[in-house]
Amino acid sequence: MKKFFLFDNTETETKVSNTRLLSYAAGLTGQNMTYNFVSNRLFVYLNTILKIPSEKTGIITGVSTLWDAINDPIVGGLIDRRKHKPGYKMRPFLLWTPVIIGILVFLMFIDFGLKESQTIAFVLVLYLLFDVFYSLQDISIWGIAAMSSPDSTERGRVIQWITIAAGFGGTIGGLFPTFKDMFVKNDIMTEKNTYVFGALVFGLGGMIIAMLAYRMKEKVEPVEDEKKSSILKDILDLRYNKTLIIVCLARTVQSISIALPWEYFFETQGVSYFNGKISGGTAQVVYGFVMGIPGAIAMFFAIKLIKRLGGNKKLLVFSEAITIVARVLAFFVGANDRFLNIGALGIVMLLLGTAQVFTNMKDIAHRSLLTNSIDEVELETGKRTEGIVFSMQNFVSKLTAAIPKFIQGYVLKFLGFDPNIKHAANQTVINAQVAPRFIKYRWHQFILGPAIGSVLYLIVILFLKDDQTHIAEVERQLKLKREAAALEMEKVEA
Repeated sequence: MKKFFLFDNTETETKVSNTRLLSYAAGLTGQNMTYNFVSNRLFVYLNTILKIPSEKTGIITGVSTLWDAINDPIVGGLIDRRKHKPGYKMRPFLLWTPVIIGILVFLMFIDFGLKESQTIAFVLVLYLLFDVFYSLQDISIWGIAAMSSPDSTERGRVIQWITIAAGFGGTIGGLFPTFKDMFVKNDIMTEKNTYVFGALVFGLGGMIIAMLAYRMKEKVEPVEDEKKSSILKDILDLRYNKTLIIVCLARTVQSISIALPWEYFFETQGVSYFNGKISGGTAQVVYGFVMGIPGAIAMFFAIKLIKRLGGNKKLLVFSEAITIVARVLAFFVGANDRFLNIGALGIVMLLLGTAQVFTNMKDIAHRSLLTNSIDEVELETGKRTEGIVFSMQNFVSKLTAAIPKFIQGYVLKFLGFDPNIKHAANQTVINAQVAPRFIKYRWHQFILGPAIGSVLYLIVILFLKDDQTHIAEVERQLKLKREAAALEMEKVEA
């Protein structure tokens, strides 16, 4: 019996039932709870809790994330090449890898009382293991979207919902500073133990939720047996996928900026707002909601806006132009320490939140472009390359996470950041004499740093081709090719 809206179980060869899509989306929520916690808190934890120097922390997280980026194409190639039963190319990895990932995350945030060199080695080993298993899970959970339906419109719907869910998971993971401040301020936990709590709830807990993605079905298989070739050749063959190359290059150059992590900006504010009643940590959470919730809501309308604008490329260009303008305006609004005024900070948050509405839609456009490129490659070669293509998406995601980490460590060192600057929960007024250069220039880098990356991204993405008529023709030809292959198979079996 057909149920209402999200609980509609109706499913066809091209349509994904809403109940199945809901489980898949919930899995993405859990996965991004974990990823947000690790990517945003590990650097801060190592630097400010375990007191590992900024430049060494940058090397630890940078090298680890770079390794994660490098192993993604290898893992993606192995997934594409492995023998599997129909409908089980990606799904098995969605069932067992989350448990291992969750345990590794939990261990990374426990202080075993080791010496500095031992701690560095221990965290590196855990992070490298985390990277390998996360690659298997991450490539599979996103790659299966390209196999969810042979219809590009339906895939667009799937991608829209799971991207929204992923953003929601990141927002939930962003709640950690609130719990940290609350627990420390009320003497419920030490600051160190709040990270253990976070690793358990957002790390391991998020991965348990991620197992729900296993319910998603794979409905697309290649029409021909894949030719035997090396993984290296499969990777090199990506040079023919111009859409993939341009999207990956644009995202990479966007990461080349001297942006200051928002955690460092807000958590060095002291209790600055509303006459000492609101801390920088609380302001950080408000900022996270402003940046996350409106953008998450707007993603429900992303597909409609993409159609109205005339394609994915136009959304990408429009989004980045808005971001550049918003950050320049925000800089002048908050310059000369005006951001310490709650009114000016509110205007800044409004500007950046407005830009983030369109930035959040970029992920839907990127993934739609990649799934369409997979169809084009299949038409030309007979190969389905979900693993290798989405491994490149992950490669770039981790590369663009590694590049800022290398930069951030040395930027913090150059600015003279001192971990002894107490966090907002513990100090009413930040002592500017502890790190005067950091205090002086933190606003410039927090606001204008990302704008540099946006300009670089915009230059590259202008070379992208996004022809809707061509996409429809590829889909039509693939349908005919699959039908012909099915008829041929029936003759052979007869």
